[in-house]
Amino acid sequence: MAEDLISSVAAIVLAGGRSSRMGRDKASIYLGARPLLDQICTLAQECASQVYVVTPWIEKYRDILPQGCQLIREVPLSSEEQPHGPLVGFFQGLQQVDREWILLLACDLPRLSSSEVKQWCEYLPQVSPEAIAFLPRHPKGWEPLCGFYRRLCLPSLTAYIDSGGRSFQGWLEQHPVEELPVSDRQILFNCNTPEDLEQLKSKN
Repeated sequence: MAEDLISSVAAIVLAGGRSSRMGRDKASIYLGARPLLDQICTLAQECASQVYVVTPWIEKYRDILPQGCQLIREVPLSSEEQPHGPLVGFFQGLQQVDREWILLLACDLPRLSSSEVKQWCEYLPQVSPEAIAFLPRHPKGWEPLCGFYRRLCLPSLTAYIDSGGRSFQGWLEQHPVEELPVSDRQILFNCNTPEDLEQLKSKN
């Protein structure tokens, strides 16, 4: 992957979910020798010039992050009492980034590989200038937490959130988005439940 491509990409990793289906904090779960959050941040560092982790729980994660990652505290919006989902987390992270492209990742993508993401990065120069994002698609819509966004989407995202919008799908359907080709959809697997975790451990 060319250095100029890496320099144009920053990564934002979202670690603000409540992990209600898992029953414990997903980001801190060890799969092999390292926590999931550590693994995804290490991957991001191989593909981006800056890596930011957006979370309400900075103190909890500070010691498990690879050196060089920057923490951004997710905070409630002025009209709300608590952080309100991944779109707001992305919005708060995006305000701190100055690269052309943002690689947005959930913290629970244990099958994703840096080689796959580097291949995706190679497509970025060919993405239509009108597209605000470059994302995998599934039958129900876009995969918003494993793909790329142009930083210039910030004004439209600000307007959407200010109007009360909180849905990635609702925001994305208002704008041009280009489909990111994925060779194997299993790499988009999210580890959401104890059963998902056991499935992963049985294959390691």
